[in-house]
Amino acid sequence: MTAAPASIDSLATTTRLLVRSGIEIARTLEAMLADGDPVTAEVLQGERLFLSRLLQVDAREGSFVVACAASKEVNLALMGAVATTFTCNHRGAHYGFVAKAPREAVHEGSPGLKFDFPIALFAHQQRARPRVQMPPSVPLRCEIDWGPLSFDAQVVDVSLDGVGTIIYDIDIHLPTGTRLSGVRIMHPERTPIIVDLEVRYAVRVVGRDGAPALRSGCRFLGTPEELNDLIRLFITDLDAKP
Repeated sequence: MTAAPASIDSLATTTRLLVRSGIEIARTLEAMLADGDPVTAEVLQGERLFLSRLLQVDAREGSFVVACAASKEVNLALMGAVATTFTCNHRGAHYGFVAKAPREAVHEGSPGLKFDFPIALFAHQQRARPRVQMPPSVPLRCEIDWGPLSFDAQVVDVSLDGVGTIIYDIDIHLPTGTRLSGVRIMHPERTPIIVDLEVRYAVRVVGRDGAPALRSGCRFLGTPEELNDLIRLFITDLDAKP
């Protein structure tokens, strides 16, 4: 059995939480922005500290903007880094996430640095920082039958409320409102999860292999047990007992 899903707004019942749902990562960053929480990062091999705050979170683009620091040297060091580990104390928990692809940005007249969304976010109570053993990887392959057509897709995101996204071949067109029944999602630790998907939108994207693809936002419909096992792979309580 895998670990149980948990709310990322509260760590009252767990000390460590790994979040790989892009939807929930966006919600958390938006809450940090709304609260005005400081964000920090060590630069220049730990010799200097970047201290800032979020200026913008763009869930659709998958990016966020932090305000430039007072030190030009620190800002240049951040721009030159391949990846930066940000930390933030938010609503009683300590959050850490790695962001890449820095570029200059301006938000409402304020200079800033824009980064792509992190692929994961780690939260823990500030009293404990144990090692983390990563659960099975995502995305997940799924098999879809739509009328006479059968095709594979990747489940790349699922949120706590059962909304997620799939990526599939550019030549397959799923109209908004389409219901895909009996979708089989390959789970790394159990038999396939069977759910229905309701397509909410579709947009063109570039896949992980660099090829064009389509991404659809979907509502995942299934039994509570099936949905919970799916959500656990994207939002994982690392302290839950097996």
